Amino acid sequence: MAEDRKTVAEINEKLKSGQAVVMTAMEFKKEVRRGHKFKVSDVDVVTTGTRGVMSGTSAMLAIPLAEHGSFKKARQMWLNGVPCILSSNTEEVTGIVEAVVYGTAESRDHHGHYGGGNLLRDLVEGKEVDLECLTSEGNTICTSITLAQLKFARLYNFRNCFQNYMAFGNFKNHRLYRENPTSIFACRPVPLMRGLTVSGSGELNPVENDRYSKVMKSGTKILLNGAPGVIVGNGTRSSPAKRCLCVAGDMADMDPQYMGGFRTSFGVEVTNGLAIPFPITDREVLDGLANCLDETIPLQIADLGDRIGIFGITYADIWKGAPLEVEFDAERCICCSFQCPAEYYCPMKAISWKDKRIDQSLCVACGACTSNCLGGAFKGKGDIPKGCMGTVHAFERDIPIIFRQSNRYRSEKAAEHLKDLMLKGEFLLSDSDLELKFWNL
Repeated sequence: MAEDRKTVAEINEKLKSGQAVVMTAMEFKKEVRRGHKFKVSDVDVVTTGTRGVMSGTSAMLAIPLAEHGSFKKARQMWLNGVPCILSSNTEEVTGIVEAVVYGTAESRDHHGHYGGGNLLRDLVEGKEVDLECLTSEGNTICTSITLAQLKFARLYNFRNCFQNYMAFGNFKNHRLYRENPTSIFACRPVPLMRGLTVSGSGELNPVENDRYSKVMKSGTKILLNGAPGVIVGNGTRSSPAKRCLCVAGDMADMDPQYMGGFRTSFGVEVTNGLAIPFPITDREVLDGLANCLDETIPLQIADLGDRIGIFGITYADIWKGAPLEVEFDAERCICCSFQCPAEYYCPMKAISWKDKRIDQSLCVACGACTSNCLGGAFKGKGDIPKGCMGTVHAFERDIPIIFRQSNRYRSEKAAEHLKDLMLKGEFLLSDSDLELKFWNL
């Protein structure tokens, strides 16, 4: 094995024998900041990860609805009130219906509060979901199903893991936002010059780390929501400057901590988590990782009305010293005279004012509670001003970060989980030469 070059096959042999050196992106970049100059021979794999809102999420489900010959065709179907898209021009005499669920589809029963993302997490958690189907014969079939009963359940995420998105605020009092102050990037209307919303896990993001397009190929094995998955190709809206991925994976072994619905002021959204291994095959891959630090990744601040960049910062402004979790002080929880604002605006429904608690398995540390709690019961862990998740200095003032759509805590957990699997020899690297293609640029 050459000093400055390794093959995927050689690294896999080291993984099988337990001799591979595997580091998470956090561990690797910590050493880089300390001044360590890595050689290709020093490390074999670096694991990256991200978790956040990923709108382009769907699932194909094969649902055993009724006995063979019970009906000829399904016309409409809802799962927990979430509408499904059914296969067309197919006779379903077998009683099995193929249906697509979009992560951003809203439930007819809980408009704006429950959607496809919530449904997919409920299925992965093993919960029963209510099914209603209208057949071509005019009958209505009502039953309940679980993930274990399905014949097929696979996530197809066609626009995930964006590279270097944008931070947003209400800076121009733009007409479009003034007339309709809703956005997928906020949980409530953003006051003029008084709040910033951000997306992206920065230096942990797999796409950010593959600056030379050396690692990620069509066919690359990944973890999607903690379960084995694969990169299909570039995602929709992907460009060389702002790439994203199309990925797929079976739902059977997914971990719900990386999944869920996510409510914004515009409507329901969906979250996912990805972890992608970087085999250190040559100097170029190594340098790409070493040079990808929060302080080197540019981030444009844009207005919510027109989404045009107007001020440049870096991801270090967002994540350096930032709290990765939210603390809850029950003693500061006051008796609101109306519905608890922190509970109402929590995009993951992780807060219960009645029970005086926050469900950390759901919490994504977005910070909505910190800026909406009247009693100041919620606070980012660490030395952070109350009412926000940090501040960014821009436009000659300190602007509070009031909403984050990326969960860096579970981004780190995803990378750590992948490292553990690889050290056990339970996850080996794939080797593909199928380049990711861009369409009609």
